[in-house]
Amino acid sequence: MANDIKRYPVPLIFKKILKDTMSGELIVTNDRIKRKLFFTKGDLIFASSTVIQDRLGEILLATGRITGSEFTKLTKIKQNTTRKVGEILVEITHLSMQDIYYALLYQVKTIALATFSLNQGEWKFINTIPKIPGNQRFKIKVPEIITEGVKKIEKTSYYRNRFCYRCPVTTTIPESIGRFLSSDEIKFYINLRNFTNISVKEIISKQKMPENFFWRNIALFYLLNIVDFVEFTIDKELNKNIEEINDLYEKIKSSKLDYYELFGVKNTSPTSEIKESYFRFSKKYHPDRLHVAPDSTVKKKANEVFAEINKAFETLSNENKKREYDFKGYKEKQKVTADVVPGNQPQKARALYLKANALYKLKKYWEAGAMLEDAVKMDASKPSYFLLLGLCQAKSPETQKMAEKNLKKAAEMEPWNADPVFALGELYRSENFVKKAKVHFKKALELNMDHTLAGKAIKDLELLYSKKKPILSVFGKKK
Repeated sequence: MANDIKRYPVPLIFKKILKDTMSGELIVTNDRIKRKLFFTKGDLIFASSTVIQDRLGEILLATGRITGSEFTKLTKIKQNTTRKVGEILVEITHLSMQDIYYALLYQVKTIALATFSLNQGEWKFINTIPKIPGNQRFKIKVPEIITEGVKKIEKTSYYRNRFCYRCPVTTTIPESIGRFLSSDEIKFYINLRNFTNISVKEIISKQKMPENFFWRNIALFYLLNIVDFVEFTIDKELNKNIEEINDLYEKIKSSKLDYYELFGVKNTSPTSEIKESYFRFSKKYHPDRLHVAPDSTVKKKANEVFAEINKAFETLSNENKKREYDFKGYKEKQKVTADVVPGNQPQKARALYLKANALYKLKKYWEAGAMLEDAVKMDASKPSYFLLLGLCQAKSPETQKMAEKNLKKAAEMEPWNADPVFALGELYRSENFVKKAKVHFKKALELNMDHTLAGKAIKDLELLYSKKKPILSVFGKKK
């Protein structure tokens, strides 16, 4: 049974082919035009079309690879022979068999990409093993077709209507998919992961970016099976807990978390009162109670907050550890710090950081850097400030030395975070310090096995400095 394209756009079957590594034949019809795409184990291996512009000769003429007279000659010869077009072209033009191979590859991709822009017609997928001769087979990765095809989608209404009031849930980007994504698409994806238990509509209002750009990326990640959507439910208690977790996390990172204030007790309170408060807090902030994506930043923060709550209870419930904690004069030390630094300085620094982050996305690096320099003077406890400052300074040769210093500072403050280490690798690569760059990319990958950009950077460096491999002809022989 065929599927109506208006109700089920063609890209949806590409999503399923990628997810289930399917083999079969996809037939797409539209206004008496028929396109056939053949897949084996999730790879596109061949395509055919009844569209005149999709023929090999027309493609070569349109791309300027053959002249008008050569095309005319090809047409006349083809009328009186059953020989393949590629063989004739090699005979009558300057093109080699390798040129024909790449032209055929381009033809198959062109036919596949044309199906993404269709707004009417129908398609059906037949599960079968395609009978395509070995010498005519290609092996085009479906993620490549999807990333290019999404750019041809004119209307994103299907995705808007379906996901506008749902919550995005992200998964880790596999290396097999990450290599086809641009840096802007990966940045968008990383930013999307920061939103939990919030509808797509609300995310759009917070992002302040063109809706068409936003929905194109949403469609891209959905079709690549790295973002899905769940029903949005309003949970005021959960939202409040998440806000409190974020506040506690910031206090932990800035060393301003007082154990007595955490449990709402005094240093003279009995152990039973501390224990009762601990059980209440551990139940409230346990990571398993958060109904958010398992790989979200909220979950990670909740794990650290929960670990600190356990540490606080262990300290205050043990007489010797409690005495040692009190002896350090933690509260008095923090009071002195608070008296020295005006109370609204951290808030001002935070506001500057948010403005700088917006300017950085607009590629206004100098203005963003100037704001961040003021931010770190007001509050030097936030590694994210030093990281963004380093990224801004890395964009200009005059400030790259300062960039190195600030990125190292961010890495020291968060030794578990792969991002500043990766940023250092990018800085060294821009200065042609290849060995230092590679060391930092590998370290970033050690800190985060799923750091797609670090893995890609290592492969790029290895490819750049590896010996060139012999070119293969269409028949697989060395040329």
